[in-house]
Amino acid sequence: MRILFFIDSIGVGGVIRQLSLLAGGLKERGHHVSVLALYPIDKDWGSMWEATQVPARVLYESRPGRILPECAGLLRAALELRRLIEKDRIQVLYAFQGHTVRLISWLAVSSVTGAKIVWGVQGSIPETRPGGYRQKQSPSLYVNKWVSPYVPLVIYNSQAGLASRRKLGYRCGTELVINNGIDTRRFRPDPEARDIVRREWGVPADSPLIGIAARLSPVKGHADFLKAASLLFRERGDVRFVCVGDGQEYFKNELKFLGRELGLDGRLIWAGVREDMPSVMNALDVLCSSSYSEGSPNVIGEAMACGVPCVVTDAGDSALIVGDLGIVVPPDDPAALARGLGDMLNMLPKVSRDELRRRIEENFTLEKMIGETEKALEKLLSSRARITCSGP
Repeated sequence: MRILFFIDSIGVGGVIRQLSLLAGGLKERGHHVSVLALYPIDKDWGSMWEATQVPARVLYESRPGRILPECAGLLRAALELRRLIEKDRIQVLYAFQGHTVRLISWLAVSSVTGAKIVWGVQGSIPETRPGGYRQKQSPSLYVNKWVSPYVPLVIYNSQAGLASRRKLGYRCGTELVINNGIDTRRFRPDPEARDIVRREWGVPADSPLIGIAARLSPVKGHADFLKAASLLFRERGDVRFVCVGDGQEYFKNELKFLGRELGLDGRLIWAGVREDMPSVMNALDVLCSSSYSEGSPNVIGEAMACGVPCVVTDAGDSALIVGDLGIVVPPDDPAALARGLGDMLNMLPKVSRDELRRRIEENFTLEKMIGETEKALEKLLSSRARITCSGP
């Protein structure tokens, strides 16, 4: 197969890492794979790109206005994409991420003979949002509802993503859920790495360490994590906390100010972006995911593959991933999150790290994600009959 993955933006984050793993895996299986981004948002995106054998290009060198909201911008991008599809003889255009990208991809493929389109959905739309935070949704999100019946295949990375799009009215011929895959060869228990990172951070060997690993964004619930950390610290003075990830400077400063207000100075580490995430996961005693919105969050599976238990909010497929081996609390409830983290710390002596890793190995492997995707794309190409949309 000749596959072109098309994404909204290329930068540092879990979506890019997953795409690189999927694209690289399909390349290793003998397919011709390439990646195109609408624009770059982070010059350091290469640190997340593990598929060095897969070429990645950008359509625009900088963000084109307000994500191409005008008809002229959409048509220009669609025409350029169509040119690339015809030049490279692409058989499958996989719009992997981005509302606008899905619309552009549909416009491009609708006038090309022989190429088939796949939409990918990497997240869900949250029912609740952090206080004061209102994300402005792209108009393409709603336009795509009317286009969706003409898209033969949509692949969601979570059951929550499928449910939220159906609620909006999305309908198409075939809808699949293929969860993100975890590279269990890279993410594995490593006591030596644990000691190295904890020494770097100045965390004593006998101090419990709770961490959150996510981009600094309101939707990831960092403020709730800090409030929960403050509540827990009042009960357990030995616990330490770490935030791994980066984001916009103004929001980072807001979070750091909140941490100081909550009395976490000396107990809270701001680690920034790390390229050694397997070592980071091993350094933790508990991983916390405090998100309001998720799809199939990589960090939860990566932590469990390293034998680290998780306390998560009920966002996206987080609860599905941890199963009965983790603790699930509601989003937007720092007190509940603090109780969950405290309960997990008390349970640590009884936690089976082998069971945590086994759950990922049996259900969320990289090989499973690549194999299921390959099968779905091959079935799409082999289908000559017109795929009709499902009923409302």
